[in-house]
Amino acid sequence: MAAPEPVDRPDPADAPAPLSRRERKKLETRDRIVDCAIALFASRGYEATTMGDISEGADVARATVFNYFARKDEILGEWFARRRAELATTLARAEGDATDTAGRLRHAFRSLARLFEDDPVTGRAVVRAWLHAGGPLLPDTSLTPALFTDTIRAGQDHGDVPPHIDATRAGNVVFDAYLGVLYRWVNQDDDRFPFEEDLLASLDLVLTGLLDRS
Repeated sequence: MAAPEPVDRPDPADAPAPLSRRERKKLETRDRIVDCAIALFASRGYEATTMGDISEGADVARATVFNYFARKDEILGEWFARRRAELATTLARAEGDATDTAGRLRHAFRSLARLFEDDPVTGRAVVRAWLHAGGPLLPDTSLTPALFTDTIRAGQDHGDVPPHIDATRAGNVVFDAYLGVLYRWVNQDDDRFPFEEDLLASLDLVLTGLLDRS
């Protein structure tokens, strides 16, 4: 009988150190500030919400809010950074499932649609606040198309995206397609708007050119 193959086990030394009580409390406070601010942006509007309102709603001192976020747009940045992390996880998981590039991008677009459609009031309010704060001109905006660029480069490595495609430019085009549908959805204020359907249709148009080997 052949000897069983060794099983790779995680090295306990590689596991992240548990957070201290102080660190957990800081994270909880940060989360509470962000959650309260986003709720206020949705109910009162971004411009009408002050840092004082946020501190009162989060039940922390005003100075505490400023310790974490110097301006309201930084809170928006935190919200979008978390969504971007979720998108990165979605794309990585899809690659692990051996999904091709088109399938990975479609899966990502479906996840983005659900993110906003699960709570459309908050979704529209946050996007409007983001646009008011500078939107596409904000520095962190370039991080999201980079995720699409990485996906396209991985597709080139796997052979399902033609090697002559400029991955950076293609990633930006995929991101532009997403933003275009998102803006129309935000302006509709109508839950009958076929957000996911339009997202996937726009992506398919981009994929037609992206995957063309002629």
